[in-house]
Amino acid sequence: MKETKQLLDDITVTIEHAQSNTPKYILYLHGGGLIYGSKNDLPHALKNRFLDQGYTILSLDYLLAPNTSVAEIIETLNKSFSVLGKMIIQEQPFGICGRSAGSYLMFHLTKHLGRNKEITPNFLINFYGYTDFEFLKKAPSPTERTLTAEVLTGIDQETPLADDPLMTRALLYHYGQQQGILADYYGLPKSQDWSNYAIREEELADFPPCFSTASTTDQEVPFASSKRLSKQIPDSRFKPVYDLEHDFLKQTSEPQVQTVLKELSDWLSAKESF
Repeated sequence: MKETKQLLDDITVTIEHAQSNTPKYILYLHGGGLIYGSKNDLPHALKNRFLDQGYTILSLDYLLAPNTSVAEIIETLNKSFSVLGKMIIQEQPFGICGRSAGSYLMFHLTKHLGRNKEITPNFLINFYGYTDFEFLKKAPSPTERTLTAEVLTGIDQETPLADDPLMTRALLYHYGQQQGILADYYGLPKSQDWSNYAIREEELADFPPCFSTASTTDQEVPFASSKRLSKQIPDSRFKPVYDLEHDFLKQTSEPQVQTVLKELSDWLSAKESF
């Protein structure tokens, strides 16, 4: 059964119930560079594994940039989770699954929950995410097709919104990436001191076990950053894939991706004592 509930004015959660006598949850935060994407993009291959293992899936909206700054996105996420925790999760076991930018928000939410002594996740699942914006300081990589400002016509960059079901804002993200202005879209300080937007190593040391994966040829998030995370978070597992694109979770028929999903399922099964 699938249903949607309102949490805040702009934020909803889609709930897909597992057939389980013991309630447990996975909160899903989608990717899209904090600018585009939808909570409904979780691939069926991964969704079905979660459901088969008895996890009810909570796919959560979050506000998108540049309409909303990263600081406000994180603040609103914390508020929406507070409502979600009281309304649905309560004291039951739960984990968080983040995908790229969704993982960045996952790490900030985990930090917030630990700091405020609220209910905390039993585990994390990180698909090619990051903990800081340092990689934005590098010059953009050359691309085959250069986008012009005309492609942004009709894309609302002012009204707060939290869902992009048709992925129309992907052009806005790729334009910002090519122009090297994603930091401006995110509302980051011009000084490039972005330490307040990063998760520190000593904070990661207090995080729950984390399953991470990333591609060696990731062109958006440095592979080294993904690999380093597995050493900074205790009791973590890192499963690399080779020569695939950044968002390889879309390629569910790719043998390497199928292996990742199988190993993730095995990892979750082994962690049932969470």
